[in-house]
Amino acid sequence: MNTLTIDYYFPTPDSKLALYSSDPEDNGCEHCHEFGELVIVEEGHGLHVINGKPMYIQQGDVFFVSGADFHFYDELGTLKLINILINPRVNFGYLSGIEPLLQSFSGHDASRYGWLAPDSRAHCKSLIEKIFSQAMLNDHKRALRESLFFQLLTTMLHAQSEAEYSNTKYKLHKLLHFLQEHCFLDHDWTQLAEQFHLTSRTAFRHIKEATGLTPDSYLKRLRLVSARVKLRETDMTITDIAFMCGFANSNHFTTLYKKVFGITPSEERRRIFRL
Repeated sequence: MNTLTIDYYFPTPDSKLALYSSDPEDNGCEHCHEFGELVIVEEGHGLHVINGKPMYIQQGDVFFVSGADFHFYDELGTLKLINILINPRVNFGYLSGIEPLLQSFSGHDASRYGWLAPDSRAHCKSLIEKIFSQAMLNDHKRALRESLFFQLLTTMLHAQSEAEYSNTKYKLHKLLHFLQEHCFLDHDWTQLAEQFHLTSRTAFRHIKEATGLTPDSYLKRLRLVSARVKLRETDMTITDIAFMCGFANSNHFTTLYKKVFGITPSEERRRIFRL
């Protein structure tokens, strides 16, 4: 597994913060970091597989990846990310108690992912531009730079409570993350839509627009990606993986797996062993 290093991604080893804007194709292989990473999804959608668990991400999502996490991006749409890198070897000069705020966006827990409505996202981008502007890189601006970073975190934290309950995008954000946590179960789509104060027609349309898949196909895709991680990282039997990931039998699982990924589960496992 690759480890992304402080020496490569920070201007200097004693820099506390760094900025990295990326297409996830740049880091589509599983990796970990020597640093923390606060991520804003600027555009598009895709799957974020963290610690072996797939998380659907879309425009406006916010999450934090710690140095102990391992992750990669998969099933990519037109995904663009803003990554704020945080060096754990250097202390803030004026801030303390930041870690609990960052962990409130923990990337391995779908219920903790934040979401920024367009206005909040624009405000956060403005703060980020100020934090990493040339004028803020001088040592005498350190206090101001750290205050802007704190403002960025609090803006993200309050964005959820400020999102209007009538905001369909916010409801969809909550619905998609609920499905991630319960992707191995069967769902009554009408009841589930009502649970998130959506009509089934609106829920179906927005899921299709956001993911490119129907709700049933999206659920199957989450199950298949979860199964692929287990094929690659465990010695569980293919039959056990199929049942664990919500498939009625291993034959159905194998057929769907080959249709989506182009190889059978057995071929997937043999390929990993050859690497």
